[in-house]
Amino acid sequence: MKIKIKALKTKSKKIKDFRHNQWELIHPEHFGTKQDSNLWKKRYFIFKAEAGRDIVGVIQGDWVAGVMYIDQLIIKSDRHGKGIGKSLMDKAENLAIKNKIHKIYLNTGVGWKAVKFYERLGYKKEAKIKNFYERKDFWIMSKDLN
Repeated sequence: MKIKIKALKTKSKKIKDFRHNQWELIHPEHFGTKQDSNLWKKRYFIFKAEAGRDIVGVIQGDWVAGVMYIDQLIIKSDRHGKGIGKSLMDKAENLAIKNKIHKIYLNTGVGWKAVKFYERLGYKKEAKIKNFYERKDFWIMSKDLN
């Protein structure tokens, strides 16, 4: 039988059902338990920090299966070093604890000031990815919550 590969613009119910059904079959082999579909539902978050009516920082990410990913932490350039980043990270970590998340991870550029910031918050370098975003080297960093 000849197989055709097609690009899709959106996920149909048929595709969603296929993915769910196939993962349900293979999940016990990989994880040793029956799949909890609620655990594998990706959830997103975003928090902003404001000073008056000005946005001075944003953190956003998602979590799935007990692991949170910090996609972005951005602080207004003239507000660096004022505790805004730590406050936003604390907010994300509190959300993680409330949702029984056991690990948080993120990536940041090798040599960036952010590396020391995350290390002060308890994050550890897990791996270096060479030639990553815009061909720069990045660290994957993580923190275990329990």
